[in-house]
Amino acid sequence: MISCDLCDSQDYKVIYSGKIRDGVVGKKTEIEHKVVKCDGCGLVRLLDNPLSMEYYQSDEYRNDYNDTSSPDDYIEMHDDEQPPRLDKVGAGFFRDKVVLDYGCGGGVFLDLVGGLSEITLGIEPFSGYHDSLKSRGHKIFSNIETAQLKYKGKVDSVVSFGVLEHVENPQQYLKDAYSLLKNEGKMYLETDNLHDILMKLNINSFDEFFYRTAHLWYFEDKTLKLMAEQAGFSDIKISFRHNFDMSNVMLWLRDNKPTGNGKLDFLSNGVDKNWIEFVESSGLADLVCIEMTK
Repeated sequence: MISCDLCDSQDYKVIYSGKIRDGVVGKKTEIEHKVVKCDGCGLVRLLDNPLSMEYYQSDEYRNDYNDTSSPDDYIEMHDDEQPPRLDKVGAGFFRDKVVLDYGCGGGVFLDLVGGLSEITLGIEPFSGYHDSLKSRGHKIFSNIETAQLKYKGKVDSVVSFGVLEHVENPQQYLKDAYSLLKNEGKMYLETDNLHDILMKLNINSFDEFFYRTAHLWYFEDKTLKLMAEQAGFSDIKISFRHNFDMSNVMLWLRDNKPTGNGKLDFLSNGVDKNWIEFVESSGLADLVCIEMTK
C-alpha cells in the first residue's frame, strides 16, 4: 500500500497501465508501468519510480532526454519557449525584484528577465550548468538548503517551469519555495495539465507519450490549488497556457505521433488563435498555471 502525500489516503485506482516514455520522443520502457489516482484528493502519480534522484542530476539524464548536456545546446533548444512565459506572467512580476527560478536548468528564463530584475537567482542540482549560469550574471545554488542560508525570506518572486512533476515531494517543494519568499512575495508555477485536450481524445499513443519515467506526478487544477493552500499560500489564481496550434492536434489524430506546430499550411493564424483561446478558457491546455502569494 502507498499513502497519498497530499491527503494520506491509501485508496487509489489505476488510470493507465502500459509502456511510457523513457527518454527522447519515441523511446519507451520495455516493461509496463502503472499510473494511479488517489481516491481522496485526485493526486496522480507514477506508482513505482524507476529512476533515482541522482540520475536526474546527471549528464546521463540530459543526454537521454535532450540528446545533450551542453549549456549552449540547452540555450538554443529552449530560448524560444521563454517569451510566452514572460507574456503570461507580466514584466511587473520581475521589475526591480529579487527573482528566483526554482529548478532553472540552463537559465534561459533568468537571462530573459535579467535586465528587469534587481538580482536573478537559480536553484539547479545539475552542476554541469553552473559555470555557464554564473558567467551570465546569475547567483546559483545546488539545492534549497544552501539557498535558504542566504535568501530565506528575502525573495520577491519565485518562478517554476516544468519542475514540480519531477521532484520527490511536490508538497515540500512548495513549502520550501514559500520559505524563500518575503511576506507578500509571489510564486508563479507551470506544470503539465492532466486534462490536456489530447488526453480527452482516446489516442492510445498519446498516453505513452504523456506519461514518462521522468515525471513522478501529474496535476489538475484542483489538486494544485489544494497543495498550494496546504503549503501556506493565499490569493491563489489558477489559469492555463497552451503551446500548440490546431495542426498539432489534427496530426495527432491522423498519425498518432507528435509533430509540433505549423505543419498544415491551410490553417490560418485566426484558426490557431481561436483554438488556443478555446483550450485555455476550457481548462484543456497543455499547461496548468498557478500564481500565489505568501
